[in-house]
Amino acid sequence: MAKRSYKFTDKKHTRQGIASSLLGITALVLLGAGFFTAYRMAGEAGSAVGLMGFLSLICSVIGFVFGIRGFQEDEVYYLFSKLGVGLNGVLFILWMLIFIAGM
Repeated sequence: MAKRSYKFTDKKHTRQGIASSLLGITALVLLGAGFFTAYRMAGEAGSAVGLMGFLSLICSVIGFVFGIRGFQEDEVYYLFSKLGVGLNGVLFILWMLIFIAGM
């Protein structure tokens, strides 16, 4: 017989946490697309790759802020806030390393 589990709670996931995670995924996709395009065009991709990188950085910063704001809510699950802060934080650090290496 299958074990049934009941959940007696009104907790929900934070909207800011979900938005943070989605922005982190968007930033990761933009970063990957920019790297792929720059590689395929042998470094001659131009401003399109720069725009993808800049949008990726902006998505990462906004996603990080949304994730932090998600931790301020009470009686909610923090899973997406944790994922969003972690992913966006790592992407922001990666972008800072890329910028420093390019100087």
